[in-house]
Amino acid sequence: MSDAASAAPARRSVSAVLCVFNEAHQIARCLDALAWCDEVVVVDRNSTDGTAEIARRYPNVRLFEREDWTNPNMNFGLQQAAGDWILRIDCDEIVTPELAEEIQREVLERDDPRCTGYWVPNRVYFFGKWIRYGVAYDARFKRPGYGYRQILFRRGTASYACASFHEELTTQGEWGRLQHHFEHYSHPSVSRWIAKMNHYTDNDVAQMDVLAPDFKLPRPGRTLVAMVKIFATYYIVRQGWRDGVHGFMTCALNTIYVLVERCKVWEKHYRLAHPDNVVKY
Repeated sequence: MSDAASAAPARRSVSAVLCVFNEAHQIARCLDALAWCDEVVVVDRNSTDGTAEIARRYPNVRLFEREDWTNPNMNFGLQQAAGDWILRIDCDEIVTPELAEEIQREVLERDDPRCTGYWVPNRVYFFGKWIRYGVAYDARFKRPGYGYRQILFRRGTASYACASFHEELTTQGEWGRLQHHFEHYSHPSVSRWIAKMNHYTDNDVAQMDVLAPDFKLPRPGRTLVAMVKIFATYYIVRQGWRDGVHGFMTCALNTIYVLVERCKVWEKHYRLAHPDNVVKY
């Protein structure tokens, strides 16, 4: 063996981690794209549609069943992962061959010690169309059509605080940026979007102690102002109008999300603070 070969660093390992619940309709597509990973840790929230059975067909999958919501389950999955690097992915996200090759070549084989993790671009699809602006545009990176997320990191350097569904990872260290993207097939229909909004807002509000002394109940007037600002940011500042009707729909629905969540907060507060006044029917 030559001195150059003996000095070459060993390839680092990677664990993909995903949390699932009734994803039989799309988990195979996701797992097919992760065949190059050393392992795939799947945390299943007791699915009833055959999701677990499909996952077990893949030789690199380690399946765990655990009853909890997404972020605590993701933290559990991160703790089980054995890879040097973690790829945090969802079932509606597909790693492209180009991104898989880049991760293996630029991260697992070279392993820049300066980087704790990497921002990875993604193309997001709403209601059958690739969305380039508005909710999909990340002004920090100024690359229309591509959002960026922190999904690739060294094991033990990132986790969730578990305060809400839409929180970002709590991370440490220096983060680089990869060039190739993954596909995010988010919300195939408006009905599915509304169903997921209900799921997210129900769980976020369930965790709120609305009777706590320091809890600030949102005011209707400020909520209206917040909605105007959110829509203007998505539709005008981030140019959601460029995506046509699809752009308007995504900007409008993400604005309504705030109203729905606050309505649920008001409802919960009223029911707990005035139980005798709640009409039962």
